[in-house]
Amino acid sequence: MIEKNRTHFTRLITVCLLILFLVVVLGALRGVDHLFFRRIASANKYSERLPDTVRKRDELTRKRWPPGFRLHRYWWVGGAAVYIAEMDRTAKNLQFDIELANDQILGRETITGATRRLMDKDILPLAGVNGSFGIREDSYGRGGMTFNLHIQNGELISIPIARDRWGYSPPSPWGETSFGVTSDGEFLMNSVQLNGKLHMDNGSRDTLPINAINQICDSYAPVVLYTPRFGHRTLTRRAYEFTLKKLKLPLTGKYTSRFVVTEVNRRGNSVIPSDGVVLAMESRAGREWLGTINESTTGTLEIALTPKKWQQVQQGIGGNLRLVRDGKVEPELAAFGASYGQTAYAHRNGASRHPRSALGFNDDKLFLIAIDGRQAGYSMGMTLYDMGKFFSELGIKHAINFDGGSSSTLWALGKVVNSPAHGYERRIFNVAMIRAKNRKKK
Repeated sequence: MIEKNRTHFTRLITVCLLILFLVVVLGALRGVDHLFFRRIASANKYSERLPDTVRKRDELTRKRWPPGFRLHRYWWVGGAAVYIAEMDRTAKNLQFDIELANDQILGRETITGATRRLMDKDILPLAGVNGSFGIREDSYGRGGMTFNLHIQNGELISIPIARDRWGYSPPSPWGETSFGVTSDGEFLMNSVQLNGKLHMDNGSRDTLPINAINQICDSYAPVVLYTPRFGHRTLTRRAYEFTLKKLKLPLTGKYTSRFVVTEVNRRGNSVIPSDGVVLAMESRAGREWLGTINESTTGTLEIALTPKKWQQVQQGIGGNLRLVRDGKVEPELAAFGASYGQTAYAHRNGASRHPRSALGFNDDKLFLIAIDGRQAGYSMGMTLYDMGKFFSELGIKHAINFDGGSSSTLWALGKVVNSPAHGYERRIFNVAMIRAKNRKKK
């Protein structure tokens, strides 16, 4: 009897040892997972080798991918869900495009709303991410407006003055944050400058520099040109304004046209004519020029964007800070991350983890990116330095930061695919998107 119990006890010990051995082996395999097994599992003809900072990658709506398009969700080991829509730059039926909310500067619109408008025009968007920064509303009646660059179908719709403030492009290499595509398909990422001048035919002071187009006229930008793409009125206060007609529209990156002044308004908030523009000047500058510019004054309006290649840009959109340059984290961003935001106090929001949006590209692909945040247990977001480092690890060569927070949204293949921080899709200022070149099939 004793011998029989001893045999059962020996078997029990053996089983326990086997179970313990299996637990140890499984633990070891899990530890090796990110070094070997995960890469094998994720390797297929649609994917590349993943960096160690990717815990997992999901293919979203794979069956609906057109040739040259991909949609992924990356699980970053730091605790964030990163959604990326990719476009092959050689894809014959895909292109980069942008769309202005409500088809004008004033006002906001959801990406879903903008894509529906485009579909009504037989244009087929495949993916879109919220783009530029702006103000959601103010006491002047502006129900939202972007304060970054926007060029759409060759039309120069908006360009601000460089300004060291969150959302604007600061006047430094870090502020080289506008992305553009030329008429021959070249991708650009530069700090874009407006070289706009008004040459009057009369008077000794016959040249007036223009600071911005379709932006707020104030002491930072005392001379602003308003076109019909801004809205119905300029919404300025106490500005001196001059209505210019008999000139060519729309404005472009390389532009020259004759004009005649048809109206002078010393109170501001002028109506913007559909066949003309309004030149607004902050009150002090306006008083200086009032004697030189009068009704019936004639002259020439000239615009020449720099760098020169931007004069041929067909689609262009601005953000606020550059994240990746030539495959490496932007040097100023690296210093910013190391100092926890102290090197650029005006942009210190970027040193905290938040939802983010971005655009990047390399020699082969374009990337539209949304990072979820502010959602404990799911995704807490990223700092700007986190983004730059992670993007460079993914093989992105150049990248810029777009508006983030609760606006961070990636729409793809008919629906919002990420999880916006407020739990709903916020209205935004413009959309950077991937679309089909051909019209929708009816």
